[in-house]
Amino acid sequence: MESSLTTVVTPADVALNQLPAARPARLASVVVAQLARRIISGEIAAGSVLPTEGALGQQFGFSRTVMREGLKLLEERGLVRVEQGRGTTVRPRELWNLLDPDVLLIALEYDHDTKLLDDLIAVRRLLEADMARAAATRLSDAELVELAEDVEQMSRSVDDYPRFRSLDLAFHATLMRASGSEIGRAIVGTIHTHAGRTPRLSDPTPRASLKRTVAEHRAIYEALAARDGALAATRISAHIASAWAERRRKRVNTKVK
Repeated sequence: MESSLTTVVTPADVALNQLPAARPARLASVVVAQLARRIISGEIAAGSVLPTEGALGQQFGFSRTVMREGLKLLEERGLVRVEQGRGTTVRPRELWNLLDPDVLLIALEYDHDTKLLDDLIAVRRLLEADMARAAATRLSDAELVELAEDVEQMSRSVDDYPRFRSLDLAFHATLMRASGSEIGRAIVGTIHTHAGRTPRLSDPTPRASLKRTVAEHRAIYEALAARDGALAATRISAHIASAWAERRRKRVNTKVK
């Protein structure tokens, strides 16, 4: 005879059941942060074999379970390769997942020659140009009004850089959303979010440069409003290139001084 008793699972029971899995994951993030930094900085060279899970556990003061989880996360980011019987080997830079937020943020800290930023801006230019071309025929009237309002608000915010930057990002976000390219938006969004945290891209810009940025955005808007995809693509590509060239020159001049 089947029992008529039922087991009631409360939210507290669920939370308790999740604790054992959550704790190793949180501790593993510490392992990832520290080992990733040592690998990306070059302190641990490509081809090096990391100590065993037990030895690493002693260094970090964590269990083998935590270390195993940490190494698994590093492997998912392309930083190491874990092979049974052969240990954990540090992989060369060309195999790293540089669009992973953790990897990208650390890599940008050590991007002293701006090669990584140059590559990111080049990718952004290509993607946003292509998205502008597509958006020109897809933007709704309401979205065009939104873009026009962004440009006008930017022109009135040249003395308020945080607000100006927010409006600038909103303009690009509207354009990318209208393009319909989910992958393009995801990649450029990662570049905006994480590369934008570096001083080279987040420092306030001179007022004259901001006024020029407004003019360039207005020109992009006019091409979009005319439904001229080729012209919109050309103008947004030129805008991104000129903005980066100015920031790059500023950095070089600062270093020279």
